Amino acid sequence: MKSGKPNSSINGLLVEICKIRRNKSNELLSGAGIHAGQDILLYYLDLEDGQTVSSLVEKMGIQQGTIAAMIDRMVNAGMITKEKDENDKRISRVSLTKKGRMAHQQVADSWRKMESITAKGLSPIEQAQLITLLEKVKENLS
Repeated sequence: MKSGKPNSSINGLLVEICKIRRNKSNELLSGAGIHAGQDILLYYLDLEDGQTVSSLVEKMGIQQGTIAAMIDRMVNAGMITKEKDENDKRISRVSLTKKGRMAHQQVADSWRKMESITAKGLSPIEQAQLITLLEKVKENLS
């Protein structure tokens, strides 16, 4: 990293981009009553409703306590339900409510808007190149 300019390196730019993206995303999601991370939970439940808490922990890559608090908040907000599994009472399953499905639609709209904002001014070729480069960076960090 060059001294004095944190954005003059790949790492510095990624840090800045992530911070700006998170703030813009939170701004867009707040209109839907969604807080950071809850959009991802809604996304995974939309893909496969009725997942176990442990499955969501694995997919989201967050700690059990973090997702437990998130689920409790979203249950209280009426977006999801958490029920014991019919066959194994030790397992809890999480499902979307009608309100949760509507919130997911708002999340999807916000994500599309975020994609548009992010790609503004980039040609289709530049977008494809950026995706390829970011996939390499993701692979390097995995």
